[in-house]
Amino acid sequence: MKFKFLIFSILLSLNLLNAQEGLPVYHDYLTGGWYFVHPSMAGAAHHNQIRLTGRTQWLDVEDAPSTLTASINGRVTKNVGLGLIAYRDQNGNFSDNGAYGTFAYHLNLSARETELNQLSFGMSFGIIQNVLDETSFSSTIVALDPLLTGTSSIDNYVNSDFGVSYLNKNFFALFSLKNAFKFFAKDIPQLEPDNLRRYVFTTGYTFNINTPVKFKMEPSIQYISTPELAQEFIDFNGKGYLDINTDLTLWGGVSYRRAFDAIEYRTNSNTIQEFTYKSITGFGGALYKDYVIAYTFTNQLGGIPISNLGFHQITLGYNFGGDSRAYEGSRRWDCDCPVGKF
Repeated sequence: MKFKFLIFSILLSLNLLNAQEGLPVYHDYLTGGWYFVHPSMAGAAHHNQIRLTGRTQWLDVEDAPSTLTASINGRVTKNVGLGLIAYRDQNGNFSDNGAYGTFAYHLNLSARETELNQLSFGMSFGIIQNVLDETSFSSTIVALDPLLTGTSSIDNYVNSDFGVSYLNKNFFALFSLKNAFKFFAKDIPQLEPDNLRRYVFTTGYTFNINTPVKFKMEPSIQYISTPELAQEFIDFNGKGYLDINTDLTLWGGVSYRRAFDAIEYRTNSNTIQEFTYKSITGFGGALYKDYVIAYTFTNQLGGIPISNLGFHQITLGYNFGGDSRAYEGSRRWDCDCPVGKF
């Protein structure tokens, strides 16, 4: 029992720290769009987008972590994109609620307005509230951890993200600095690192496969680094698109995430072991006319998982305003690439 509690404490601490970094970086960008991660992508796609996601994990564990998000982004003028994200990240007695507003500016480097060769810059500013409710903790649990007080703490703060992206037909490279502003918690300073900056880099290419049907393959990688927490992760992604007809496109793929460094922990037999986070994610979805639905499943590899039921996420979406631009009345992008369709 002591050993299981220790493992749970390690994973719980990781979730707490990730939650306090703002909107967590899961695999939303593979099913709901890059705007979830990169502010420079607000209004960058062919369509304006509305996305709703619901994520839960460890279905057989009481008060397991869950995340809800709602977002909208689109192009409002020739060069300006706007976006809004609201989310709630719940992890047992800890909750993280926030909303981000985004401004993006897009520069088309091509001589043709509908040819995708775009450099974009974006910034997001958010208001976040952290709530840590320890009132239901027993005195035994509080005594086990010097960071626990047995009371309820609330912290409100302002945060910001900045990003830049480059899209050239089927090639994309995206970089974002998350949590750029330094902030200091008042009620729970012992859980709040001084610097929560996180760096995210995504790049990939979409290959059009010449087959009897329209099929595309999109390999990509994403690198995530949080220096203050000495955390580094990399995602290796493979994604495919199949056009059934003019109204229906199916897509799916797989993603492998791995941490660069191992976490040391002490077992019940007083030996030191290492745990390196690894996970595999499968996802699939459909675009029917302007409606999007997708499902994502993530399973931890190796280590000692708290549950074998993994992580589940549903994404619902609606695309609008893609067939014309408010300033010109023509298609935004004339290319057979995901950013031109999704």
